[in-house]
Amino acid sequence: MNLQQLRYLVAVVEHGTMTAAARALHVSQPALGRAVRALEREVGASLLTSDGQRLHPTPAGLAVASHARSISNHIADILSLGEGRELVLAATPTLGAGTAPRLLRVLTERCPTATVSLARRDGPVEVATMVRSGQAMAGVVELPAPGHLLDGLGTTSLGHREIVLLRPTGMPVREPLPHADLGGLPLIVPASGHRRRQLDLWFASLGIRPRVVCETDERLAWEHLVGSGLGCAFTDRWHAENAPVRDTCVVELAPPVRTHVKLLYRKDNPDRTLRALLDGLPSAP
Repeated sequence: MNLQQLRYLVAVVEHGTMTAAARALHVSQPALGRAVRALEREVGASLLTSDGQRLHPTPAGLAVASHARSISNHIADILSLGEGRELVLAATPTLGAGTAPRLLRVLTERCPTATVSLARRDGPVEVATMVRSGQAMAGVVELPAPGHLLDGLGTTSLGHREIVLLRPTGMPVREPLPHADLGGLPLIVPASGHRRRQLDLWFASLGIRPRVVCETDERLAWEHLVGSGLGCAFTDRWHAENAPVRDTCVVELAPPVRTHVKLLYRKDNPDRTLRALLDGLPSAP
């Protein structure tokens, strides 16, 4: 008997079908079935029964699932005792610069003996993968995103992020700036990755062929290149207003461009540190 078998049984009990449980756990259905059957052999009793559509726990299955949840909680308690424990938060580079530091501050306040680290990943899919695999306790992503991104994960709103344009002070533009006018401006954009793909799709949807004067994945260089007068760059309002760069101005877009920022975490994670993070989050605006 092992912890994985117990976790698999709890998932089947909670989701009601092998298909739904396998999808939530991101394992194959045959592997899930084998694990549950092996657990039944070790216990010496049937743990699940079917009504033809859904699986239901037998009395023995209810008892084992209850013990399994208790074991998971005890393990989480044991892990939370260790000093110097590393707590990993995953985020894309853009959110890592704006939203993630506020979450890291909550973690350090709630868990003063832990080492808190930020793992930056290119896009939301990579962030979600880290959370599902247990490599990260939680992750920060923007929506809309691929439809399967949230499968099997819990989410908490962190509010909205407004995208604005940063321009050199000496470059006059209409304010607020209609999307159609973006095609005539010199732009500094990411060279590759998720953010560049998003921009390319957005420009294509607007029927705009952007005038790109510089491509770089060094996010911190964008604002300084704007300040040098090279061109304009997209950033978020919170970052632009809280970390202003000399010789730059914020320009609102018309209509406004906003994304929904979410904290992702595994629903089956009983870690008290995660609960402390969720409880310590300020209300989303």
